[in-house]
Amino acid sequence: MQERVLIPEQMDDPDLDRHAHELALRGLQRINAWTRNAALAWKYIAKVGSEIRERPVRVLDVATGSADIPIALMKMSASRGVGLEVDACDISDQALAVAAENCSAANVAVRLFRHDILRDDVPKRYDVIMCSQFLHHLTSKDAASVLRKMKSASTHRVLVVDLERSRLNWLQVWFATRVLSRSKVVHFDGPQSVRAAFTVSEFRTLAQELDFASFAIHKKWPCRFVMVGELDA
Repeated sequence: MQERVLIPEQMDDPDLDRHAHELALRGLQRINAWTRNAALAWKYIAKVGSEIRERPVRVLDVATGSADIPIALMKMSASRGVGLEVDACDISDQALAVAAENCSAANVAVRLFRHDILRDDVPKRYDVIMCSQFLHHLTSKDAASVLRKMKSASTHRVLVVDLERSRLNWLQVWFATRVLSRSKVVHFDGPQSVRAAFTVSEFRTLAQELDFASFAIHKKWPCRFVMVGELDA
């Protein structure tokens, strides 16, 4: 897997059947729970909370999907006594409808709004802006543009959790999607996401162009990396 292979994923099809979309979102929720993406993000959000004691930490989750990560973050916040206000955006009305149902069922307050991050700037400032398993959907040029918008609207930290491209990771994701989901969409999109993903080296090159005060990229099992971009608060 020397180069990224970008072909449309079924989940990104605006004409995808609603039932198939919802089944795929539920599958992704199980996969996110298994990979503990929210716990990864929480580690770095909580550090900002230790710096901002007089008010809640303001967080935006870009391309939130079913909002499973914001919901998990709000639950962690409540159990650990760290104040948190989470907004979450997505371009998909179907995803936002599912996200609203999930937030209501979990009894957590997450402000959801429709937003096209490729077209528009982030509409307000946040302490932390994050995205999880989103940037691999984009060309390098678009991924850099999104990162630039996230950085411009963040006061403390930018977090990116995403897949890392490798043959071993492709095999792991192929197997995991079939164990954790019945969705044919997930069965296709999961392995394809690895083919489209960045390597750590490629992503480091993107991050270096953004002039963070500092940044670090950490490889995480299974199949992922976390990029933490620091800003001068």
